[in-house]
Amino acid sequence: MEIQKINSAISTEISTKKGQTQAPIQQEKNDRAEVPSQKVVSDDWQLMSRSQPELQQIDEVDQAKVDELRQSLKAGTFKLDLDAISEAMLQQHG
Repeated sequence: MEIQKINSAISTEISTKKGQTQAPIQQEKNDRAEVPSQKVVSDDWQLMSRSQPELQQIDEVDQAKVDELRQSLKAGTFKLDLDAISEAMLQQHG
């Protein structure tokens, strides 16, 4: 019984609101001052932009390191330090 009372109270409220116009809401929207959109560039973006020429000059591959690894693999002296690898992974990825 309680549910029907609530439903009929809500129905009455909704049907009352249907008769109202949306003009006050529309007027409120029109009264708001338009804020001109401005393009703001963050300090980080400016720093990245300035560093691009330097970054493009850096080799993507450290060839000396690759050669060193290749030589140690051929010689059989390459060793994995699993503790150091796992610690680095935790530091990098949490």
